[in-house]
Amino acid sequence: MGTILYELMKKKTIKKILPILIFVTFILISLGGAVRAMHAGLACPDWPLCFGAVIPDYQVQVYYEFIHRTVAGLVGLVTIALAVGVFRSRETSQETKLTMALSLLVLATQIAMGALTVLKLLNFGIVTAHLALGMGFFSLLLWMYFTVSEHKQGAEDKLPRAYFGIALFTFAVVYAQILLGGLVSSNYAGLACPEFPLCEGEFVPTFEGLIGLQVIHRLGAYIVAITIVSLYLMASQNREQKWMDKRYYNICGLLVMAVIVQIGVGISNVLFKIPPVITVLHLAVAATILGLVLRLLYIAKMQARIS
Repeated sequence: MGTILYELMKKKTIKKILPILIFVTFILISLGGAVRAMHAGLACPDWPLCFGAVIPDYQVQVYYEFIHRTVAGLVGLVTIALAVGVFRSRETSQETKLTMALSLLVLATQIAMGALTVLKLLNFGIVTAHLALGMGFFSLLLWMYFTVSEHKQGAEDKLPRAYFGIALFTFAVVYAQILLGGLVSSNYAGLACPEFPLCEGEFVPTFEGLIGLQVIHRLGAYIVAITIVSLYLMASQNREQKWMDKRYYNICGLLVMAVIVQIGVGISNVLFKIPPVITVLHLAVAATILGLVLRLLYIAKMQARIS
């Protein structure tokens, strides 16, 4: 036990474990989307057991939810073990330890919210909060990995602080759009507008009810796309400047491609009547975009010398 704890306290061990934990968390988020898409959220009507058993009898929908819970439990246990190493290590920074503390707080809240999701019979507010916390936990793990990876400065001069502000705004816009998507899903408003790009023959027929929720989500997608394209154009115009970090510019390009893919997936979701595979892909690409924007934000923070 002492040897395991000693290894966990090493920064290089933390750096190895975090990418695995991040990947499994990404899978967990996608599994959550699959549970929702397969209408399996209440396949296990009790919590923390499933039909009063640790391992329930096999049934497809039950096992979507059961596997989701099992992976969530694994993520929780690994996070707690990793936290012991982070807090006791002399090699990790205060920023890493603070991020770890926030991750544990979000994890604890997420566990409670997961239970309420079942006990409150998939209340749309709780389901959306569950998604928000999941994305928040994923983001904190990514940020923690960035802080332990010791990325060197990539530009000769200091990046203007405006780039950090713009990246922060982009992160907020993307995060808000993901939550809007969660509201659309939890309110079963995915096909409130069964056509694209119009809705009932109009671009914006109403802002009320389920149709209004779908319209707002679509408008949010346009805002995200415009924001990311603008970010890329700004970085592209200044790519020859000494202060421009090449990683910042390259990630902006990746974000544009990811947004194009996401728009295509979103349109397919409507045209093919929300098939589970495309629904899960839609959520997975959203998480990827969020992760890329967070990477952009971290690079801007480091290059603009923001403490």
